[in-house]
Amino acid sequence: MKLIPLRQAQMKWLNSTKQKKFVSIKLLTFKKDRSVQIRKTQEGYVLFEQGYLDQMILLDEKNAKKQLKDAFLREFPRSTRLYIQEGGV
Repeated sequence: MKLIPLRQAQMKWLNSTKQKKFVSIKLLTFKKDRSVQIRKTQEGYVLFEQGYLDQMILLDEKNAKKQLKDAFLREFPRSTRLYIQEGGV
């Protein structure tokens, strides 16, 4: 895991589903008490939130970007740097 600036994490987060070899991406706060994760499954993309809300959502293609943005803003309201963990192939 590496610590990166918030804007860089947000861009990587929102564009992650467009990658061909995408498996998963997880963002965590500095204290690692809140996190969001996108994971690719056979049904599509699944969003996991842990922190303010603990939930699992199956993303639909129409509203996926809005759902990702809302989850990001909800879990990281005052963060300036985030840890990123990317899953391989």
